[in-house]
Amino acid sequence: FDTNYHYIVPEFTKNQQFELFSTKIATEFIEAKKMGIVTKPVLIAPVSYLLLGKEKEKGFHRIDLLERLLPVYFEILTALQAEGVEWIQFDEPFLALDLTDKERDAITYVYNEINKKFPSLKIILTNYFDCFGENLNTALALPVHALHLDLVRCPSQLDDILHAPLFSNKTILSLGVVDGRNIWKNDFKKSVALIQKAINAIGQDRIMIAPSCSLIHSPYDLDLETD
Repeated sequence: FDTNYHYIVPEFTKNQQFELFSTKIATEFIEAKKMGIVTKPVLIAPVSYLLLGKEKEKGFHRIDLLERLLPVYFEILTALQAEGVEWIQFDEPFLALDLTDKERDAITYVYNEINKKFPSLKIILTNYFDCFGENLNTALALPVHALHLDLVRCPSQLDDILHAPLFSNKTILSLGVVDGRNIWKNDFKKSVALIQKAINAIGQDRIMIAPSCSLIHSPYDLDLETD
């Protein structure tokens, strides 16, 4: 992406297996809930997790490991749902890059499967560092409740989405109008103008306000064990 943050690169083999080895994300949700704060857990999304890694051997593409990886995500979501989680944020920054049809199909598959297994969970799909670009229609067709837009790096995408034929009249927009790297200085007039444009188009009830980008996760923040 365009970040200087470092992360540990997962290295995958053709016969890679995955398993959950920590309940940290659920434990911290419960801890906050006991203090009266219902948080929104954030996970690096499955496809971005795989694409951030690399193959250690030839003869396969890491995206082929998706069906082995997804059950671990389902395990995490099951645990969080049992504790009363309402919203889950999936960070999918690869939606800002050029993707192959296979990679776009993988993203579509993931969110359709999540929607089938966890229909009551509200999913916010987060993209940052740039626009959705050629991936916009893929993102708009996903069965998610909210889309996060980085309007600091790409303010023009708000118009693109509001006028897109696939934009649902139920989808919530999370507007990233504060620079996540420079929180001490913000152009409030510009931010307010973008917010007001969105409110005028779809109503205040369908708008969330957020920083423009999320800190890049280490793929191992998932608490996954790869064997």
